[in-house]
Amino acid sequence: MNILQIIPALESGGVETGTIDLSLSLKKLGQTVVVVSSGGRMVKELENNGILHIKLPVHKKSPTSLFVIPKVAQVIKTHKIDVVHASSRLPAWIAFLACKVTKTVFVTSCHGFYSKHFFSSIMARGKLVMVISKTIEKRMTEDFGVPKKKIRLIYRGLDLSRYDYLQDKYDKRSAMPIVLNIGRLTPIKGQYGFIKAMKHVTDKNKNVEAWIIGGVQKGKENYFDRLQALVKELALEKNIRFFGLKSNVPKLLKKGDCLVLSTNVPEGFGRTLIEAGAVGTVTCASNTGGIPEIIDDGISGILFPPGNDIKMAEGILKLLENPGLSKTLAQNLRKKVEQNFTLTQMAESTLSVYKEAILH
Repeated sequence: MNILQIIPALESGGVETGTIDLSLSLKKLGQTVVVVSSGGRMVKELENNGILHIKLPVHKKSPTSLFVIPKVAQVIKTHKIDVVHASSRLPAWIAFLACKVTKTVFVTSCHGFYSKHFFSSIMARGKLVMVISKTIEKRMTEDFGVPKKKIRLIYRGLDLSRYDYLQDKYDKRSAMPIVLNIGRLTPIKGQYGFIKAMKHVTDKNKNVEAWIIGGVQKGKENYFDRLQALVKELALEKNIRFFGLKSNVPKLLKKGDCLVLSTNVPEGFGRTLIEAGAVGTVTCASNTGGIPEIIDDGISGILFPPGNDIKMAEGILKLLENPGLSKTLAQNLRKKVEQNFTLTQMAESTLSVYKEAILH
């Protein structure tokens, strides 16, 4: 089967990482994959693994995007593409119209809580619509009118061979614990509340260090300034470090004693949580969106109300002060990842959707 995946760019992010992972896995399953995007630092991984990447400006929200449609149609014809898979709205419109011209099967995968307007409706127009969580399935059926018979639930997955599982990590209490917060720097990710929570934590344990890892989202530079100002205001300069964008998330997760996902708004899934589970790092996360589908409160992690820095701090302290509990929760999350969130499962399920869409 010849498959075309189309995505705005391959610079960083969960959807982008998922595109890379899926492409490599589909190739291992004997499929031919072509990826179209506007480029980015992650392209090299595709090319190093013998996967063709074609650079086209499929990321620009402007009338000039119409001129890209014939180019995508030509890619479909040249490479005898059987199915086109779109994971983002603007490239999805381009791909959808190119598929109309070439009479090619078009499928989508929905990763977020798209705003309810015409531009977002393209994600409902796939012959089959893949969703990354039950909460996104509900969004697509209730707000976009996608019939349940068209929806296929496929959770994100990891190649566990790329993650070193540290099962003895919590056999003793850490003298200088590290709390991680990973995600692009933008208000919806809740780093402001996380810093406030860390003030409560450090009031109880001055040796705790927090690492905030993530690049500044374009247009959100003022938010980064606010975060730095808050750190100074709360006298946390010795406890909180900003690392910027880092590519080796598994390595960082191994160093942490606890991962905190502080998002303020519903997220479709939460890839960083399953990465933490893969390496054996305990998690504390906002109880919103698709996160409770990964974390069972008190069983495989701790959940807190989104935006509640007091409850967030209580969860962090509970984990840092109870290594036995942290070990149990981390082990349970690792088991859940092994059972539900592997890359093999994701790739095989996605390939089944492609085949189903082509045959019916």
